Amino acid sequence: MNLLLRAVGWSGLYVFLVLLPLLAALWSAPPGGRGFVHELGVAAGFVALAMLALEFALIARLRAVAQPFGIDALQGFHRGLGFAALGFALAHPLLLLADGMAARGFDPFAGPVALRPGAAAFWLLLALVATTLWRRRLRLSYEAWLALHRWAALLLLAGALWHVFLVEGRSGAPLMRALWSVYALLVVALVLQHRLGAMLRAWRRPWQVVENRPERGDARTLVVEPVGHRGFDFEPGQFAWLLTGRTPFSAQQHPITFAGSAEQGASRRLAFTIKALGDWSREVVPRLAPGARLWLDGPHGVFTPEREPAIGLLLIGGGVGITPMRAILLTMRDRGDRRPVLLLHAASSPERMTFREEFEALAREIALTYVPVAEDAPAGWTGERGRIDHALLARHLPPQRAHWQCFVCGPPPMLDAMERLLPACGFPAARVHTERFATV
Repeated sequence: MNLLLRAVGWSGLYVFLVLLPLLAALWSAPPGGRGFVHELGVAAGFVALAMLALEFALIARLRAVAQPFGIDALQGFHRGLGFAALGFALAHPLLLLADGMAARGFDPFAGPVALRPGAAAFWLLLALVATTLWRRRLRLSYEAWLALHRWAALLLLAGALWHVFLVEGRSGAPLMRALWSVYALLVVALVLQHRLGAMLRAWRRPWQVVENRPERGDARTLVVEPVGHRGFDFEPGQFAWLLTGRTPFSAQQHPITFAGSAEQGASRRLAFTIKALGDWSREVVPRLAPGARLWLDGPHGVFTPEREPAIGLLLIGGGVGITPMRAILLTMRDRGDRRPVLLLHAASSPERMTFREEFEALAREIALTYVPVAEDAPAGWTGERGRIDHALLARHLPPQRAHWQCFVCGPPPMLDAMERLLPACGFPAARVHTERFATV
């Protein structure tokens, strides 16, 4: 209930901050003198600018904000609300154009002086969205896209704020100028916290690779240990950003789930299993030899059974989404947790099932029922075939499922299917937890 109240509180604060410029505009200059279309266009611009400023709060990795939602959810909000901000940003000039603004107002080089920075911000926003939607078609690496995304976002926000301070009308009121100054300072503080504070903290606590081993399913497991510090504790199912490169300020920053037991022992070593899906995981990760230096920003995430009371656990993993399930099961083994667990492990073939033999061994140590599900299985395969569907769930779900908790991690289509199928099989929707990371 406490987390629910906090989620409602943060959501309410977000809505308030988006609408606050409209309230301030009405307070400083009551309607009158200009037509409805013009006022609507100005209002759309105020909402767009407030939403763009608050986008920085969604990706700043603020633990107090992330705890009720999960960082994966905040990243999803960031993407969705970014498109909503784009809609308001498009409505702003188009409505003013319909009210009589000259088309040259879109020209960042030859338009009216007060409109030029706004026009530049407008085109930067379109470029930012285009490179996000079509990154792979444009053959941009994730690191290049991330650097471009960050700088374009800062520049477009600076241009939009400059435009607001130059134009006359509602934006020129002292209250409005003071309010937009506060929003600008908020963005600066968020950027410094995210890009400077967090990275400096990571720099003071380096880690080094002690093992880099290949795994089934085109994956590798990195085992790292702290250098000159104790490391940190985590909950099974959580993740950390791995920062590789010469310094933690490198663009090589990727969220990776802990793959080992939360009971770390005296070595304080951590394990991460990384599937070869992109340039970084295919080219950089295999070259991280023992002794290589890296940094961690974590732990993060709420995808963990530590916070959910249950008499048993249903774990469903697909692809590299099996990684948090391994951390959960190893932690249960090391803690002597005897609760029953049903693990459904989906993959395209048995050869792609990362940790399959380890899960089979764990089933002899803890109260684990392991069900491998191969979409394309060879002759003689004794596990389940096809995909996880209603019939398969009905065969394996326990009668007391209403008192279990379910954790699902894998490709988006599988998550969509499980969110639909599990309630249909009598598993309470409120007890189904998924983790999604928005990728570009």
